[in-house]
Amino acid sequence: MTYSIFDSTGNLVDAFDDHDAAVAALTAIVTAEPDAADDVFLVAQDDQGHLVGETVYGSSLVAA
Repeated sequence: MTYSIFDSTGNLVDAFDDHDAAVAALTAIVTAEPDAADDVFLVAQDDQGHLVGETVYGSSLVAA
């Protein structure tokens, strides 16, 4: 599995082999730049490149 963080324009921000590391990185991005929370998201891809699971949006990680 590959876990990739993208911005709203489709640019790859970073990619990880570990789900927890990817979520931690996305959390760090939205913590450092709360205004960017609506512009970044995380997707998982299987070894064939197919999207699997739920998309995690940066805005879902912002503390209320």
